[in-house]
Amino acid sequence: MVLLIVGLIDLYQWRATLIILGLGMWALGIPSSLIVRTRPEHYGYRPDGEVWSPYVEGHETPDKGVEIGLRAALRLRSFLYLNITEVVRMMTVMAVLTHVMPYLASVGMPRSTAGFVAGAIPLIGIIGRFGLGWLGDVFDKSHVFAVAIGLISLGLLAFSYVQVRWAIVPFLLLFAIGHGGSMVVRGSIVREYFGRDSFGKMIGVIMGSAGVGGIIGPTLAGWGFDTMGSYQPIWLLLCGLTGLTTVLILRIQQSPL
Repeated sequence: MVLLIVGLIDLYQWRATLIILGLGMWALGIPSSLIVRTRPEHYGYRPDGEVWSPYVEGHETPDKGVEIGLRAALRLRSFLYLNITEVVRMMTVMAVLTHVMPYLASVGMPRSTAGFVAGAIPLIGIIGRFGLGWLGDVFDKSHVFAVAIGLISLGLLAFSYVQVRWAIVPFLLLFAIGHGGSMVVRGSIVREYFGRDSFGKMIGVIMGSAGVGGIIGPTLAGWGFDTMGSYQPIWLLLCGLTGLTTVLILRIQQSPL
């Protein structure tokens, strides 16, 4: 997608590119939203794919997990830790995704190479989505989430030193896989720890917190470059903050409610 956007900007400039992307969202997003389905029970299935029937012994009530209201969740430390983690994670991710090309250009990397690196992030992130998503079904999800955030932190450390060209490789492997995996495991943590019926409310609050981080991160990175003439101090700062959030993740506990 990033490579497509870069190509469109080169061909049509950024204003026309924004119009094309907007029309594309209308053409693809609206029809796709009309086919989204909600509860699997409405179609005769349990969430894990098992056929559900009220007439089969042991299937009288589908398992919904722990349920918790929004007000109760806001009083839980675990929910607070998860929101703080999302703020920092999105600060880091959006700062990198927004400034990856200007940063690489600032250290002398050709625009074509920078575009390739930017495009490789979501592609390699697919490995994290599948790999860490699978691990989240095998091991404790909070531990897998902590690993994903730790990979982002280590990848950002490598990103801080891409003037040494080989550092691009560990950046792409660590950052992209951690980014992709964290997006998947975050949702499964909300489902398992706060219940399926509470999922919409919980994920809405968490994504709102993440949105705040997504605004702060790129702004902070741009300010840092304008003020200090280098992105590196901001990358190192975000690397440290992201690393610290792994401690919060490991303290997340399933709600007893």
